[in-house]
Amino acid sequence: MSRSNWDDAPDVVTGPDRAEKEALDQVRLLEGEHVRRVWKCGTGFLVMTNLRVTEVSRKPQLFSATEWQAGPSLFFYNLGPPKVMFHHYVRLSEEYPERPLVLHFFVHDPYSVAKEIQEARSVGRNEWLRRRSHAEFEARKAHALVGGEGRIPFREVVKVRCSFCGNLMGITAARCPSCGAPQR
Repeated sequence: MSRSNWDDAPDVVTGPDRAEKEALDQVRLLEGEHVRRVWKCGTGFLVMTNLRVTEVSRKPQLFSATEWQAGPSLFFYNLGPPKVMFHHYVRLSEEYPERPLVLHFFVHDPYSVAKEIQEARSVGRNEWLRRRSHAEFEARKAHALVGGEGRIPFREVVKVRCSFCGNLMGITAARCPSCGAPQR
C-alpha cells in the first residue's frame, strides 16, 4: 500500500475485533494474556497485549500452510521507551541486553502509537512483577513442601491383611474397608 493510500485508510488504528482473525491466531497468548490494541503496520498488524508487543505480518512464501506469521515479541518487562523515527516509524527496543533487539514499525500515527505503548509499558511491567512474585511464592511453597533441601518428607504406613478377605488395611483400622470384618 502506498503512503498516500495508507493515509486515506479509515481503520489504521484498530481494535482486536477489526483485525483479521487468522492474523491474531498466530500470536500465542500466555496464560492470563489478552489483546489490548491492534494497529495496521506495513504488511500486517502491530499487536499489543497486556504483557508484550509483537508484529504479525503476511508470509512471503507462495505455498504456505497459513498466510500469517508472528514476528519477534518485545516484552514489557524489558521494553525500552518507544521512539518516533522520521515521523512514520515507531522504534521499539529492549533495554538491558548487550545486543538489544531493535524493531521499526511503519504506522499511520506514530506519535499516538508511541504514547499508547509507553502508557501500556508501565502497566505491563507491573503485571510482570505481579506474575514474578506469584511464581516465586509458588516456588517457595513447593520448596517448603519438599522439605527445603530437595527431600520429599514421607511417613511409613504399616498395613496388615484382613484375615477374612485378604485386603490390605491400616494397622489402626477397627474394621476392614472391603468386607467390614473386625481386625483381630
